[in-house]
Order: sequence, then C-alpha cells, then structure tokens
Amino acid sequence: MPPSSSRRRSCRFLQPHLPDECWESIFKYLTNPHDLESLSLVSRHFLSITNRIRTHLTISDGVIPLLPALLRRFPNLTSIKLTRYFTGDIDALLSQISSFDLPTLHSLDISDQYPFPSHGLRQFSQKFPTLKSLNCSSMPLDFLIAECFPNLEEIHVTFTSVYWETDLQVKALTSGLKKLRKVDLSGTWILEDSSIFTLCQNCVFLEALVVHETDSLSNIGIANAIRERPQLRSLDLTACVTLELIDALVSLKDLTCLDLSCSDISDEALCALADGVLPLRELSLGYTGIWIPYLLRKCNNLQYLDLQRTEFLTDECVIDLSLLLGNLNAVKLSRNAELTDLSLFTIMRNCPLITKIWMERTSVGKHKLEENCLVVNSHLKFLYLAWNPWLEDASVAMLASVCPNLEMMDLSNCGRVSKGAIEVLWRCCKIQHMNLAELGYELSHFQFRVNFEVPTLFMLNLSRLSISDEELSLISKSCYNLKELKLDYCRKITASGVNQVVRNCKQLRMVSLYYCEKLSCDIIPWMVLTRPSLREIITPQFSRDTVRKRDHFLRYGCHVDLLPEDRNRMLRWK
Repeated sequence: MPPSSSRRRSCRFLQPHLPDECWESIFKYLTNPHDLESLSLVSRHFLSITNRIRTHLTISDGVIPLLPALLRRFPNLTSIKLTRYFTGDIDALLSQISSFDLPTLHSLDISDQYPFPSHGLRQFSQKFPTLKSLNCSSMPLDFLIAECFPNLEEIHVTFTSVYWETDLQVKALTSGLKKLRKVDLSGTWILEDSSIFTLCQNCVFLEALVVHETDSLSNIGIANAIRERPQLRSLDLTACVTLELIDALVSLKDLTCLDLSCSDISDEALCALADGVLPLRELSLGYTGIWIPYLLRKCNNLQYLDLQRTEFLTDECVIDLSLLLGNLNAVKLSRNAELTDLSLFTIMRNCPLITKIWMERTSVGKHKLEENCLVVNSHLKFLYLAWNPWLEDASVAMLASVCPNLEMMDLSNCGRVSKGAIEVLWRCCKIQHMNLAELGYELSHFQFRVNFEVPTLFMLNLSRLSISDEELSLISKSCYNLKELKLDYCRKITASGVNQVVRNCKQLRMVSLYYCEKLSCDIIPWMVLTRPSLREIITPQFSRDTVRKRDHFLRYGCHVDLLPEDRNRMLRWK
C-alpha cells in the first residue's frame, strides 16, 4: 500500500542520510516479498534497491509475456524455478533466459517437466557455466548434465529408466561432477549398490546425501558407500537399519542431520546408534521404544525432532522425552493417536526455546487441563493442529492465552472448533497466518464474526466454511491488511461479499474463489480493475471467455488462474 504524503516526505528526508548498503540490509529483514513491493512504491530510490535485492523468480505460463521485463528489472537473481504446471516450450524459455546478463544466477529448478530440454540446457550452460544447483527430478535424465555444468555442487534427480541405464547415468554424473556437495536421489526406485558407492567414491566434497525411498539398495551397499565419505554432515535413508549400517553411521563424526523416518530400526541398532555419540542437531525417526530416551540423552543438543507416525508414543513417553530436549526449536509429533493436550503443554513448558510444533491427527483436546497448570511460552510462533477431532473452543482459547506471540496457526478440519479461532485472532497480537479450512464442520450453527481489528493478519484460509456475505464483510473490515484469502467451496458467498473484500483489503494480492457456486466469472474484470495490488485470482469455475482474456488481465499485473482439473479442460479446449 502506498504510504501517506507525510510518510513519503519522511522517507525523502531520511534517504540521503543512509547509503544504499544500509537500506539493503534493512530491507533484507523483510522475509515476505509482498512487503518489498510496497516499499518499491515509496520512491524511485527504493524501487532500485528492492529490484537489486530480489533473488528468486518463479516462472509460470502467465509470466512468459513479462519475462524480458522481469529479467531486466531484477539483475541479481540467484535462482529461477519453473512451476509444475508450466506448459510452454522449455527449450525456448532457457534460450531466452540465456540472452540476459544475470551474473549471480546459480540455481535452476526444472523438475516435473517433459521432455528433457537438451537444446535449451546447452545454450543455458554456455551463458551460466558456473551453475551450482540443478533440480531435474521426475524427468528423463540426460548424460549431458555433467558435460554442461561441471561446477554443480547440488543436484536433485529421480531415475525412472531401466536398471543398467541407471548405473551408467550415476557413474557418468559422478565422474563429471567432482564438486558435488549435496545429492538427492529420492524416489529412484531402481538403483544398485555400485551406483551409490561410485557416487561417494568420486564426489570427494560430498556433505549431504538423500537416498529416500530407494528400496533396491542393500544395507551393505549403503554402509560401504558412506564409509567412503566420513565427512558427511547430513544423511536421509530408507532402509532396514542393521548393526552393520549403524557401524558405518557412527563413523560419521561430523553428522549433524539424520533422517531415518521411513526406515525400520531395531532396539539393538538404536542402542548402538546412541552409543556412537554423534553430534546430531536434527533427527527424524519412524520408531519409538524403550531406547529412545537413552538415545536422546546422548543427543542432548537436538534442535529438531521428528517422531511422526510412531507406534508406541504416549503422553507419558513425551513427558519423559521433553526433559531431555531443553534446546529443541521444532518438533513433529503428527499422526500419533495417543497424544493429547498433556503432550502439547508439556513440550511448551519443558522446551522453552520451542518455536514450531506439529501435532496434526492426534488426540489434542481429549485430555483437558486446568488453566492454572499452564505456563506462558513466548517463543512459540508456529502451531499446526489440523485434523484433531477432539479439539474444542475451550482448548484453543487456552492455547491463545499462553502463546501470545503466535504468528501462524493451522486449525483446518477441526470439526468442533468455531469461536476458539476468533479467540486466537483476539489474543495473539502478532498472528499473520490462519488456516481455518473446513473449520467447525460438526457444528450445526457456526458463525465466524470478527468485529475487532486484526491488522497483522496477512493470510487467511476459509475454504469450505459456511460463511455469509455479512461475515465476509466484517472480516474484510477487521483484517484490512489481508494479502491472501482463500474462499474455495464457500457456497453462500455472492458478488456482494467479494466486493467488500476487494474494496476494504487494499493490499490484497491473491484471492481463490474456486467452486463458489453463487459467483460467476463476470466479477473477475471488476476485481482486476478495482484492486491494482491483485496478482493472482483463482476463478470460481471454468469459463472460456475468462481464458480468452487471461493475457489482457496480465497486462494489469494479475494472473487469472485455474485449478489443475480446469487447466486440463483449458488445454483440451485450446
């Protein structure tokens, strides 16, 4: 939103006293790219600075007509990514990018594209031979990657070819890519032991290896491979972990990140892992048992712990574990049906540095606690509680009272929650993101009336809620700084409610209206013209007339999009 005249005069007064380097340092604290756009409207000086600090660009079909202007505007781009549903000519696109001077570009993501753009990558490599990161997952792999980009340090690939070709491809990659530091082979379902051994043998700088969901590898093969690279710092495995593999793991004395969440590990192997005394900071396990506390005592500096989908985790176990996790910043305990409020509040009390908690699909709300037993946690910022059937308003209100600095809360698909979500908006003065999709679906009378200001709220998901135009109007007046609003399957919403949102939310950038039955696509042109800040609109339904006008809307800076199922209809229609 453009600043007032007084703010504009103030900015002009301050700017001469600070060099550009200082402004850049200040602006880089703004993690939301939407904020940079607001700053770019202050003055030409700020526009030039925000253009210089923009480093990432995502390219969709709608961006193509504007691509030359964008590449000229942002000279310091470091990464370019193609959206999953990009339908244009990738070879032509890469050739076009190659015609621009982007000296800092070092990352390219062309995953999920087909066919492999051999010609475009050759041209791209001639202009950017020092590319460091390439993501070409879910694509047919080509031998020319090593030839084109010998300086790659990170690569993400997924092989789907036949057995013997896979081995040749890995050996060709590793023989040409000597500087690799991170390799992700996730989902490579046909991969033999000699391939992973050759990889670890040839890549002398390798620090991170991901061989997730690669069932064809043996424990012996993985163990022999990682012994070749004792300096590994991060390892993500899918395997049936045996003592032989553990023996290789504990030889990695610099290992700080270990993910065995999709691996089977026995008590004996887990005990041996604990005795290895690794300097782990991040740990993911798909197993809990009597040796988990023993392991955590040995790894008492953990900052991230993932114990999702475990069989034996209970409230009593979490209480014991929390006493060993004083440095924990983030924990994932989703899909553990035995865990209740007791686990959640225990972590908040015993882990004072915790900032993120995932407890989706648990029994939070089943074991209600007295409010005088709770301790305020001012560090907690992100709380994910989706799909908790026992969660009710009283528990949510209690959480809001002891988590005053929450910035993000996910209560989607919590069928018994309604007014509790409003309590969060009222009590948490820093709340920015609320996911309330399909909230209160078990309640016969559900009204979502927000009649107080929530100036910090930027993103709100109200999909599948039975809200009326009156409630939506109240939301737009109270949450007037909204930037993203999702109203998918809100069947009562009409043009009147949407009009109020567009008029009152002056920073609005994205609105999703998919399958709002009482809306037609006729409202789209009015939205684009009335609210210049809009950058994306998901249409209520498929409309040939709207498809025809997409390029016209793009001239106003707004990409009118369709959901995947409608994109297929559009392609067939074309």
